[in-house]
Amino acid sequence: MGARDLIMTIIYIQLLNEGTVVYRPVDAEKISENLYRVHSTNLYHENRNDEEWEFLPMDIVRVKNMKLSEGIKMVAFSKI
Repeated sequence: MGARDLIMTIIYIQLLNEGTVVYRPVDAEKISENLYRVHSTNLYHENRNDEEWEFLPMDIVRVKNMKLSEGIKMVAFSKI
């Protein structure tokens, strides 16, 4: 699979130490049905002084559908 064959989508990652549950939408590369590699490296570096991401760029994460205020979204819940 070449770089042009990447299947990218948006997943949500929880932000830690926010005082309430908050999720950040990020770009992710689909690896299989429920496994994604987190991308959004530039977004992470722009916000790393203000946000603590539960999972970091290039982490491979398992996702599940969750109801958020924006509707049903794919949310990362564990690192592989």
